[in-house]
Parts: sequence; C-alpha cells; structure tokens
Amino acid sequence: MDVLNDKNTSIIGIWGMGGVGKTTLLEEIRRQAGEKKLFDMFFMVTVSQTPNFESIQQKIADMIGLEFTEKTPEAKAERLRWRICEMLKEKKLLFLVDGVWGEIDLEKKVGIPYGENYKGSRIVLTSRSRDVCDQMGCKPTYQVEGLNDDEAWGLFKGIVGEIVESADRKHIAKRIVGKCGGLPLAIKAVANPLKEKSLSHWEVCISELKGQNLKSVVREALQFSYDYLSKPYAKEMFLLCCLFPEDEVIDIQDLFRLGLGFGLFQNTTTLDTAMAEADVLVDYLKSSSLLLESDREGSVLMHDVIREFAISVASRDKHLFLVGTHQEFICWKRNHAFTRCTAVSLQIDVVPEFPYEWECPELELLKLEGKDKQPLVLPSNIFKRMEKLRVLSMTDIQMMSLPASFEDLKSLRTLCFYKCLLKDISIIGELKNLEILSFCDCDIEELPKEIEKLTNLRFLELTNCKNLRLVPSSVICNLSNLEGLYMRSFSQWKVGKDNASVEDLKKLSSLVALEVCIPNDNLWPDDLVFRNLTRFKISVGDAFYHEDEHLFSHSSKILELKTNTTFKEGFNMLLKIAGVIHIEGTNALHNLNEYNSPLLKCLIIKKCQEMKYAIDTTKSAPLIVFPLLEILEICDMDNLQELYLGMLLRESFGELRKLILKGLPQLMNVWKNPTEHASLQKLRVLGVSCCHKLKSIFSLYMVRDLVQLQEMKVSQCEALEYIIDGERNGDGHENLFPQLNRLELENLPKLQRFMSSLNALATSANCGSGVLEPFFNNQIAFPKLEFMIFSNIDGVREIWTSKFRLEMSFPQLRLLNLGSLLNLTHFWNMNSNENIHMEIVPAVEDNARRLIEFPCLQYITLEKLPIFESFQMGGHALFDGKVAFPSLKRLTLSSVPKLMHVWENMDGPPAHVSLQNLISLDIGYCDTLKNVVSCERDKTMAAAEEIEVGRNTAEVIIFPALETINFHNLPNLTSFFARNGTLFDEKVAFPSLKELNLYGVHKLMHVWENMDGRPAHVSLQNLFSLDIVDCDTLKNVVSCERDKTVAVAEEIEAQGNTTGLIIFPALEVIHFHNLPNLTSFFVENGTLFDEKVAFPNLKQLKLYGVHKLIHVWENMDGRPAHVCLQNLISLDILECDNLKNVVSCEKDKTVAVAGEIEVPGNTTGVIIFPALKMIYFRNLPNLTSFFAGNGTLIDEKVAFPSLKQLKLYGVHKLIHVWENMDGRPAHVSLQNLISLDILDCDTLKNVVSCERDKTVTVTGEIEVRGNTTGVIICPALEMIHFRNLTNLTSFFAGNGTLFDEKVAFPALGSLELGVLNNITELWSPQVQVESFCQIGIETITVKRCPSVKSLFVLERLAVDEREASLTFYHLKYLMVCGLPKLEYIFDKKVSYPAMQKLWISDMDGLRDIWQTQQSSGSFHQLEGIHVERCHKLLTVVPSYLFPELQSLKRILIEYCDSVEVIFCDDSGQLLPATVTLPHLQYISLHHNPVLGSFCHHKCDFEWPSLRKVRLYGCPKMENFPFANMKAPRLERVVSDSTDNEITGDTSIVTGDGFSDKCYYGDECDRFNSRIHTCIIN
Repeated sequence: MDVLNDKNTSIIGIWGMGGVGKTTLLEEIRRQAGEKKLFDMFFMVTVSQTPNFESIQQKIADMIGLEFTEKTPEAKAERLRWRICEMLKEKKLLFLVDGVWGEIDLEKKVGIPYGENYKGSRIVLTSRSRDVCDQMGCKPTYQVEGLNDDEAWGLFKGIVGEIVESADRKHIAKRIVGKCGGLPLAIKAVANPLKEKSLSHWEVCISELKGQNLKSVVREALQFSYDYLSKPYAKEMFLLCCLFPEDEVIDIQDLFRLGLGFGLFQNTTTLDTAMAEADVLVDYLKSSSLLLESDREGSVLMHDVIREFAISVASRDKHLFLVGTHQEFICWKRNHAFTRCTAVSLQIDVVPEFPYEWECPELELLKLEGKDKQPLVLPSNIFKRMEKLRVLSMTDIQMMSLPASFEDLKSLRTLCFYKCLLKDISIIGELKNLEILSFCDCDIEELPKEIEKLTNLRFLELTNCKNLRLVPSSVICNLSNLEGLYMRSFSQWKVGKDNASVEDLKKLSSLVALEVCIPNDNLWPDDLVFRNLTRFKISVGDAFYHEDEHLFSHSSKILELKTNTTFKEGFNMLLKIAGVIHIEGTNALHNLNEYNSPLLKCLIIKKCQEMKYAIDTTKSAPLIVFPLLEILEICDMDNLQELYLGMLLRESFGELRKLILKGLPQLMNVWKNPTEHASLQKLRVLGVSCCHKLKSIFSLYMVRDLVQLQEMKVSQCEALEYIIDGERNGDGHENLFPQLNRLELENLPKLQRFMSSLNALATSANCGSGVLEPFFNNQIAFPKLEFMIFSNIDGVREIWTSKFRLEMSFPQLRLLNLGSLLNLTHFWNMNSNENIHMEIVPAVEDNARRLIEFPCLQYITLEKLPIFESFQMGGHALFDGKVAFPSLKRLTLSSVPKLMHVWENMDGPPAHVSLQNLISLDIGYCDTLKNVVSCERDKTMAAAEEIEVGRNTAEVIIFPALETINFHNLPNLTSFFARNGTLFDEKVAFPSLKELNLYGVHKLMHVWENMDGRPAHVSLQNLFSLDIVDCDTLKNVVSCERDKTVAVAEEIEAQGNTTGLIIFPALEVIHFHNLPNLTSFFVENGTLFDEKVAFPNLKQLKLYGVHKLIHVWENMDGRPAHVCLQNLISLDILECDNLKNVVSCEKDKTVAVAGEIEVPGNTTGVIIFPALKMIYFRNLPNLTSFFAGNGTLIDEKVAFPSLKQLKLYGVHKLIHVWENMDGRPAHVSLQNLISLDILDCDTLKNVVSCERDKTVTVTGEIEVRGNTTGVIICPALEMIHFRNLTNLTSFFAGNGTLFDEKVAFPALGSLELGVLNNITELWSPQVQVESFCQIGIETITVKRCPSVKSLFVLERLAVDEREASLTFYHLKYLMVCGLPKLEYIFDKKVSYPAMQKLWISDMDGLRDIWQTQQSSGSFHQLEGIHVERCHKLLTVVPSYLFPELQSLKRILIEYCDSVEVIFCDDSGQLLPATVTLPHLQYISLHHNPVLGSFCHHKCDFEWPSLRKVRLYGCPKMENFPFANMKAPRLERVVSDSTDNEITGDTSIVTGDGFSDKCYYGDECDRFNSRIHTCIIN
C-alpha cells in the first residue's frame, strides 16, 4: 500500500508461477486500496496469452460511461487515453492488469496512460515471468512465492473443516498440505474433493501427489480434483469450458447449448430441466474450485492454469479435443491430427486454408471463432466427412452462404452463430435432426422460410438480431416441439403478409422459455395464455426496447407491460408468477392487491393514473405485502395519494432495498408509521423527486427503522420543509442514519432544516432576533456520510450549529458540493454565545488555536452562492484560522461574487493546513476576488518548509502537491498574494504544478515575477501546460527585469552565450488566446521568445489573437532562441494581425539547431524543426514568410523533416509555399507530408515556385517514357484541399493546369478543390502515367471552378503508341459541382472499378454524364447516384451501363429542367425486358418538370430491396412503375402531399389491374385509396 502512495511509482509488477495466487493478490490490493480510499476508481482487466485489446478497451469504457464511435483498436485507444487523461486531472485511478504474457504498450494498444506525466495513474500487473515485468518497466517488482505453512494449513482447514484436527486425519492432512507446496490453487483443488470423504479417500490423495516440482504438484492436484467429480456429466461440462478462449467470460447459456448438442443432460426430459441441470453442474464445478465466479450475471471464468490442464485432459484418450489458433491448425493439418479427434476449437486470426474435404469421421463438436466479422469461405465439401458432428458453433465471422455439404450434417443437434454477418442460410432447413439453433448478436435480415422444416427443433434464439425484419409465420407455426424461443430484438410482428404474428405462439404447446417484445398490446390475442412458462422476458408496448441487465438479473421471470386497457387473461397469469414486473400507462389498475406475490422481487409502476393507493387493505384483514420485494419504483402517477391505505403486517416489505418515488404530485406521505405496519430495516437506497405535496420525508419514528440506508436523494419537491418531521429532547447526538453514505438534496425551494423543531415559539423568536436556524442541529449524526450535495435550496442560511461535534457528526465526509444556495451566508457562527465544541490542535509557535478539522474531506465545490462570504460568520476569507482540511485535494469555487480571499494569511498554520494535499484549485466568476491568499505580507509563513534561495530567506507559502490551477473570469484578481499585477511572486511556490489555466483575469500584467532568487520560478520545474486566454492587460508572462534573470535549473550553453536562462524544463503545451497587449514572453520587443527563455520539451504551441506579436522566435547567433524547436510537434498561429515572420529574418545570424542539412552547393546553416508534424496558420494578413520576407513561406533556411500536416487559411500576402531551389532544403518538408490544406490565400500563385530549371527530386525520379526530368515528389501525401485560391495557376508551373509532369503524389487518397478561378484542367496531358494511373486516391471533389473544361485530358498522351487509358483503382467518391464549361464527365479512356458514390450538381453545361460506352467493370460497385440542377442534361443512365449497376442502392434526381427519362436506350442497345436492380433501396425524384418516365419503352422492374420512394414536382411522370414493378419490401411512398406507409397485406397487380398513370398532388386521394394494391410481391 505504501508503494501505491508513492508519486514516483507508476507501474508495479507481481510475478510468480501459475496458481500461486497472483490474481487473488490483485483482488486483495483492490479491496484494501478501496477501504483506505487511496484511489477514486479501480479497473481490473485480464490480458491473457492472446490479448483481445478491443474487449479490454470496452470493459474500461463501460466503467467510465464512454461510448466508442471509433472503429479501429488504435483509434479507440487514443480516445480512451484522452478520456482517462481528462479524468486524471481530478481523480486517482488504479489499473489492475492480470495475466500479462509479453511486453505490451498499454498506452498505445489499450489507451492506459502512465508514467511521470500521469502521477494520478497507477498500474499493478501480474505475470508468470519476471522478464516480462522488467520489459514493461515495472519498478518495483515482487515475487509471489506461495503460502507459508501456517497460511497453507489455514486455507486447507477452512475448506475441509475441523475434521482435519482429528487424531486420525491431522498427520495425513499435514502431508497433503505439504505436498501442495503452498500453492493456493493446488490446496483448493485437493481440499474440495476431500470434504465429507472417508479416511481412505485421504490416503488415496496422498498417494497420488508425487510431484517433484511445483508444476507437477499443481497438475496432480487438479487431476485428483477432476477424478473425484462424481456428478453425471460434470467432467464433460468441465472439459467443454476449455473450448472457450483464455480468460473469456463463459456464458452458462453457451455451455448449456454446447452440452445439450454434445449429448449431455440425457436424463432430463424437457429443455427447462436441462437448463436447470446446467446451472447445477456449474455450481458444482465452482464448489470444486475448477471454475471461478464472474462479475457478470449468469457466467463463469476458468483459471488459465486450470484451462491448460483441461486442454491436456481433453486432448488425450477418448476425448481428443484440439484447442488452438491458426498456427496450430496448420500443424494439425500437417500431422493429420483431425482423423481421430472428437472436438475442435479454432481461433481464427487469419482465415485458414481449409481442406476441400475435412476428414474428421469422429468429430462431434466444431467451434470456429473469428475476429471482426472477417469473411469466411468454406469449401463446398468441407463437411462431407463429418458424419458424427453434433455441435457446430461459429463466432464473429461473415458468411455470404453456407457450403453445400451442410446438408450432409445429419447428426447435427446444435448450431450456433454468435456475432456473425449472415446472408444466404436457407440450407439450414435440411438439418432435420437439429434441436438447438441460435443466432445471437447476428447481422441477419430474414429468417429463412426453410427453417419451418426443422420439426425437431427445441430451442430457437434470435437475441440482439437488430436488423431482423422478417420471421415467416410458417416457421413459428411449424416448430411445434419448440420449448425455448428467444427473439426480444424482433418487433415486426404482423408487418406484411408473411411475417409472424403473436397468434402463432399459441401453436407452441411445449413452450417453457420465452423472450419476446410485442410493440402493441393489441397484437396479443385475448385467448393467449401461457400456463407452463418457467423462464420468460416479455415486453408488451413500445416503451420497452431496451435491455436493463441490472433489472433482469433479479429474476428469470420478467414482464414489462404497457397498455391502456384492462389486463388480458394472459397478462394476469404472468403477473401472478413474475419476479420482475414493469407496468406503464394503464388506467385499469387501481391497486396492486391482486398481484401481491411472494415471488416478486422488483416492481416498477409508471403512469397508472387511476391508482390512488398502491396497496389498499381497508376492506380486508391486515396483510403481509410483498415480503420478498427488493426494488419498488413508482413514477409519474398524478393521483397517487399514499403508498398504502389500511393495516399491514410487520413482515411487509421486509426485504425492500431500493425505493424510488418520482412524479407523484398528490403524494402526502412517503411512508406511514412503519414501526407498526411494516419494516424498512433493509432499505439501502431512497429516491424522492417531484412529489409536490410532501412537507417532510420521514417521521422521527420511521427514521429509527432505516438502519441500513446508504443513499438518499430528494429533489424537486416544491412544498418540502424538512427531511425529518420531529425533534427529540435533549442535547445528545443520535445516529439516526448510521450507514448513510450519500446525501443529495436538490431543487427544494422551501426546505429550511434537516429536522423540524418542536418548539415553534423558540424558532419564531430566533428568527425575529436575527439568529439563524442552522440546517443541521446538534442532535443529528452521520458517522459514515462521505458525499453531501446540496443544490437550489433557497431556505438554507447556515449549515451547522456552532455546538455540533464534528468528530461524531460528519467524521467521514469526503465530498461537499453546494450550489445555488441563494441565501447561504456562511457555514456556522463561531461567535455565538452557545457552548462551542471543537477539537484542539497542538500549539504552533506557542500559540494554541481552537480548530475545527474535517479530517477526510477531499473535494469541496461551492457554486452560485451570491451572498456567501466565508466558512464562519464575519470571516474575511473563505478559510480562516479556525478551520482545516488536511486531506483536501480539489477545491472548486464558481460564482461566489462576495468572496475576496480564499485563505487568510495568519501567523500560525491553521489557514494553510489545507494546502499540503491540495492537487487542484479551480476558481471562476468570483467578481470581487482580489487575492487567493490575503496579502498581509508581514505575517507570511512557510506552511511546510522554507525554500532556500540565494540571498532570499523570506518565508514562502508552499502548495507542495498542487498540480492544476484554473482561474477564469476573475476581473479584480491582481495577484495570488500581493497586489502588484503579477500573479506569482517570491512569497508563493508550487513545486508540483503541472497545469496552469488563466481565462479572463483582466487585471493581470505578468504571471511570474523575475527575481534574483528562485521562489518566483520554483513553480516552473514541473509545469506541463500553460493556457492563458482573454487576459486583456497581460504584457509579459515573466516580468522583464532583465538584469535580474536567473537560471532555474541550469544554463544551456549556446555559442558565445553564457547568460542565465529562465527554463521551463517540463513544459509541453503553450496556448495563448486573445492577449491584445502581450508583446513578449519576457522582453517587450515584439518577439515572443528571445534568448532569455527556454522550453526544451515544448511540443504544442498555439497562438490566437496575439495582435502585437511581430515574430515568434528571435534569430540569434547562439541556440537559446531555438532551444524550443527540437521537440515541437504542433504549431498553430491564428488571428495575429501584425505577425510578419515566425522567425525573425536576421539572415546573417542563422544557425542550425540540430545540425546542417547538406545540400549540394549549399553550406548555409538551416533552422530545423526536427519533430514538427503539424503547422496551422490562419488569418495572418501580414505574414510574408516563415523566415525571410519574400512572399515564399518556406525557403532554404528552414526545414521540417517530420512535417505531416500543413494548413494555411487566409495568409493573404503569400505568393508561394515552397521555394524551388537547386538544393533540397526547401523540399525536405515534403517527404513525410500527409495532408495539405490551403484556403483563402488571395495572392498565392503556385504551391512550389515555378523556377523549372531548378527542379529537384526529393526522394528520387519517377521514370517516364522519354522523360528523365526531375520530379518533385510528395511520397506520403494523402490529402490535398485547395479552396478560394483565386490567383492560383498551378501547383508548380503557371499554365492553368493544376498538376503537370513535374509533380507526383503516389499516396494521394483525397483531392478536394473549390473556387480555383484560373485552373482549366486538373491533370496535364503529359502527366506521368506511373504517378497518376495506379494511385490510391479514394475521393475527388471539385466545386465552383469556372474555367475547368475537363477533369482528365488524355487525348494527347500516348503509351507505347496505343490508346491512352487511366484507371482510378481505388476511387470511391466523386463529386463535381459548379463547373459550367464541363460538357461530360466520363469517357471510355478513364475507368473507375471501385466507384461507390457519384454526386453531380450545378453543372450548367453538362449534356452527358457518360459520353461514350465505358469499359467493362468500371461501375460495378456504384451504390449511389445524386444529380441536381443540371439543366442541359437529358438522360441519366445509358442502357449499356445496366449490367454494371448491380450494386446501386440510391437514385436522387432533383431540379433538372431538361431530364426526360432516367434510363435511356443508347447506341442502338435497348434496355432489357426486365430491369433488375437487386440492391436499390431508395428513389427520390424532385422538381424535374419534363421528366416523363423511368425509361423510353415499357419494361418490368424488379427491385427486391426497394423500401422508400419520394416523388415531388414531376407533373409529366406518367409511367411510374408501380403497375409493372416487383418491390416486396416497399414501406413508404411520399408524393407532393401524401406520406403513405405501406403496411398489411399486398396483392399482386399486373398492368391491367392498375392504371399506368399514378396520381399525385390534387389527385393523390385516389392513389391513397389503392396504395395497398399497387405493389407486386
């Protein structure tokens, strides 16, 4: 525990052999650290030998409430790391990482930050190898060597019992324990089987433990435990567990499904008893220490050592289980291991090459587990030789179809798909002997009709199949032997002609387990009654499309019911046997008497407006009501007056643990006198909100029953005056809430006190005399209260009475959050005449002071307290000498406008005793705050110690642990301590400060004072981030008394420069925003950084609105001005109006920071930014160059070898970006460049200056036939975005062609161009084929370029004197917009085999999209066509293109004045008689005035996937293809004034049955009346 508290420790290693107890030790660390409150949150994850990093990330994300939108593990890791870093600003986190097998970068792979920059993060990991701990950088490491003799004996005795002390057993027991070598796993393995066994069994045990080393001892112990498994099928169930991946949580339902198919549970006659038998066997294996408990309900874990043993047992003798990965699969194939095996479990990272016929004649179980739904194609005959296969399970795999040999699996009993993407699976219908079929978490749209043939099916699962839209009615009706049906994610009951209806469930007479969601109670037949269900989760009503796992864990019988009618007989039956009931919205429910079931554990009642009393016993004898109920929630019931009326027996609600009352405006009482009518002694959580007639929550008598209450939240009760109504006589404290841990009171406008006063006259007298009534009196105690949150309680004026004894009342308080208490002036009045009970702190400097101390309080938040001034009445600062918080970590003060000081500066330590553990200080919107510490400078003292400074022995106030300071919107703050306009002077020190954020501190002139000694700079050594925003008067960050500068840590030697430097050694982030008067960091010369300051680790620099800045760095003969450059990664400069150069352009003084870059003929020194990856310049109207003022941003004097992203927005004096020189320096920035964004640069002519005779290749020349001229290459460039560059003529040469043969971008993935007025073509006819033929570009967008005549000009380009061609192999998205001179887009010389989306708009000159017939395969992946405002376009899709459009999903044609038909006959080629677009889902035709039909001649349309049609403003549309269209999935047709949802049965209609003309607009009524007969299925 001491090591965990060490701030210099980040990762701790625990190592030892398997089974020695490393995991148990981790759990104990978690328990003890939790009890001692060393950390705010704990995360325990298991890595395993084959880590699943996404699973680990998801587990951590679930614990912190993070939802991933990212797709890749790397992106998730970065998101998780960022979130955890944000948490570390406020909290301490402990990560317990179990089972590390090799070196892993936890930060990159998972997202767990650790190290010296993350002091609040600790990692404890376990491994079997010390080498792994060393590789992971663990310091320290600890070996776990097993239990000593006494501990081992105690563990064995604790399991077996006192019998071990008997004379005939003790000596054998000692020998058995000795043989186990102190290994807990071995001791548990042998002890459990020996419980209640005869002496002979003990003697057998000692004879079997012969191992000479610990590994063999563990194996023998496990073998002994395995051999003594006596229950039928226990051994088989144990071996099945080893088929699951290492450290995976094993769902008991998965075990049941595998076991049933594998031949287990043959003694059971029903599915329900088989499920129960599986539960019993799992419990038996857990009691034998062969399985472990899991955090997740209904699941278990298997220790990795036990799994290794199970695999070894399962792989020998008659079992022959093979468990492994892809690599082991290869070995198995080579060794012909499959021929005799009975079970195979294969984890597929890489799709293996399966044999054409997998010869496994004895195989009974096959389990395949993929990753990320990777596609799997199985040979058609793979199952041909698996005659005995009984169980097949596939996980995380994509299969378009199942192999033909599937129908040969005549013995198959269990078929499970989990997290699979499935298409054609109709062949499953041939598996006539199948009993269990599961599609859990699968992406499947339709359940094949062929499944109706599976008449022996007993179990069908469709859990979490969220895309499931069709379950044929015949499937449900024909599965008459079905015992278990799980399909909660299916909601399309009776939607369409073929879909199943709830009525079909009546045919399932054998059903005992059912999980369904029914969207409307009208779908439930009146005569549907389930009398045999033993397990069910049934939701009726549209309010219940959610999975509340916590709710569902209370019972296997759950009913959620939303109906506004009288309960049907089927509902009443279920209500009487359910363990969890959720009823909402019924007006037929008057009370719950009828459903007073002893089985009920959770009851939720909402919006039942006819109910006045939940329980009414006035017409009967007293009852025992809900004796086992654990959760009761009653919400949103306008007429409920009381929870019960009449008499209840004492046993009523005896197990109630959680009571939630919300939205009950007529409720008069929370509870009536429970000491007579019921007991609430087990109640732990109470929530009351929006109960506006309540005047109090408890009576005093009721409170005495609440001995277990841990959480209480009361909010939004408008009339509430007291929490407790009544006060006992006497002055002693009473522990009314002995277990209360959390108290939240919010939005209670009339609440005055926690407990009412019996003496009203005394209260009135006190109020009249001006004496305030405190919220808590001296009679109430909360000995375990840790969290107290008050908000919006206008009646609170004072919190505590001055007579309270803190050590009895609030000794464990950790968090105090007070917000919007408009009348709170102070916490207590220490000057009253009442007797004051306070702790006495030992004398300090002979001055004994009485002190109230909050020993455990760590977090204080005070917000929106308009008249609050201090903790005690009359104080001049928030904290004075009479109160102390020795554990305080975070202090947040916001909108406390009367606060002038936070701490009072006293002669003794009381005012500063709160400083020693303070980590975060956040102060904002405190208008009158002048100083944080009151500035009585003659009384200052060192809270902990003095910092020796040269000739300065003045006492210093130290905040030794403070890491974060946030000051925002403090208009009158002049200094932390002294009123001199400098925030930090020599009297305060922050040796641990990492983050300083100053926002809107308007009277600040300097941040640090520059003194001869160190105190003003002692805060700099650990500073990581400096953020200063909206500080209007700030002139310098460090006051510029240059003659007093001092080196804080050491001097950086620079050529000819030995002047002392102010160094920020750890500073990585600087952000200056809107600082209109800042002229320099140190010296007022217009240059931010000069030779007197250094930031050797600076990584991010962002400057925004620093208008007086002329240069960022000063260019000196020595290095100091450039010492900031070596680690700089990101440079953002925005809205700096006067900036001329980034580095001042004294060219004769340039110096190489890291070293010169040798350039042929050039030995001039170069300023290098070796790590800079991102440059972002925006709205810099006077910037002419990075270094020299010549209109070129980057010339030969600067280099960025790591640059990846360059953004230039609104740099209006820029003419070129790079200078083209004979040597390489100007281009060294290109080799790693990934993204280039240039926007709104009015004067830019070329990206690279076009001195063509000086071109140079950056990495090498690209050979072009007949062309050996050097080419400027950007080898890594993936994205180009140019917009509003009105004077740009070329990337390189000024001829109107953007890209010519002198430039190449082999990695380009995205090209976006907009408003380039002088560009006539994108690629030159002489473009290098090798540069732009096989490029990986995926996206091209060209907008509003009025001079562009063609996208690709290839007419003059010859390749081996043959016809030119260009193939964009990876182009997926093409958007062209506002190119008035472009007449066509595609011709046959350019092909696009990967094109998916095409968007064309505002093309006034466009006559054809496709000019000539395209090469085969150009558009076979095209999914979407969107054409709008192309007024000369006559047709859209030519007939010859139809074979290529089989992937088309969306067609949108909008505002095209001349388009007459969508599909046109072209080049003498007619459209086929039947036009089939198998994937078309959406058609939208808007405002096309001459559009008359889809095609010139009449043809049939087959669109099996079409779901929605929108048709507006197309008055001539006469041949819309309803009459000759097959669209079985069409759901909605929207026309000018209609919105028709297609539901119910539809019939086949030919052209004779429906007019060729469809009516829209005024005639749409006739269309509406016939909408159900206009679709052919």
